[in-house]
Amino acid sequence: DLFIGAPLFMDRSSDGKLQEVGQVTICLQRASGGFQMAKLNGFEIFARFGSSIAPLGDLDQDGFNGRIMILDIAVAAPYGGEDKRGLVYIYNGRASGLNAIPSQILEGQWAARTMPPSFGYSLKGATDVDKNGYPDLIVGAFGVDTAVLYRARPVIRVNAALEVNPTILNPENKACSLGDVKVSW
Repeated sequence: DLFIGAPLFMDRSSDGKLQEVGQVTICLQRASGGFQMAKLNGFEIFARFGSSIAPLGDLDQDGFNGRIMILDIAVAAPYGGEDKRGLVYIYNGRASGLNAIPSQILEGQWAARTMPPSFGYSLKGATDVDKNGYPDLIVGAFGVDTAVLYRARPVIRVNAALEVNPTILNPENKACSLGDVKVSW
């Protein structure tokens, strides 16, 4: 699979004017040898969406980890968001390709006096730094000489149990009914 960032990509707005929104082109290799193409456009003008892209592995633990289906990725817009501090969009892979709606948006929270913080200028993913079984993400912000480690962790765990009453069924007992209808004979 190949991800191509084009942070200076220009798209036409509804009034026909060109706007710099950035774009990521996704080339997914199929078993047949061909490619499935998809595109993600940025959400804000001059945010430089697609400046950096990082694979995250199977961040949401849904089984789509790049072996057969597309993996989860992070895409940066280092001049996006409030006060142009920078945003990182998290996209999850699905059986049909990459989900076009980000599952999460990370925001840079720093203020810089001389230049924008550029949160997301560099990304490193798909490494389990804290060894908890989930891939983590490191986000760099060169405008404030900072890098942040986002540790992935489960947010919900489900333990299901089935209780059957009575625990033993007697096949000779033919007294089962559903309302007035006898369902065993």
